[in-house]
Amino acid sequence: MRRVSAREAKNRFGKLIDDAQRGPVTIEKNGRPFAVVQSYADFEATQQVKLEALRQGIAEARAELAAGKGMPFDDEAVEEIKAEGRKRLGASASGE
Repeated sequence: MRRVSAREAKNRFGKLIDDAQRGPVTIEKNGRPFAVVQSYADFEATQQVKLEALRQGIAEARAELAAGKGMPFDDEAVEEIKAEGRKRLGASASGE
């Protein structure tokens, strides 16, 4: 992923948005990642993947509940859901 300083992003905004059409660009402030600029098409695709993962998770939870395999909804369950979501997003981003 391309990285640019906040100053460069400000001074070369046109180039920044052109570069974002080819792939995400990380904007750094004081040497640390601060923001990411990406194409609208990539943003929409990411949102769709997240929505589909959520829908799938809900469907799986409903099926387990219907089968009497309820899971307590506590902090541990939330962490498991988050981990599964990150795993699925990572697999989608890498094209798996």
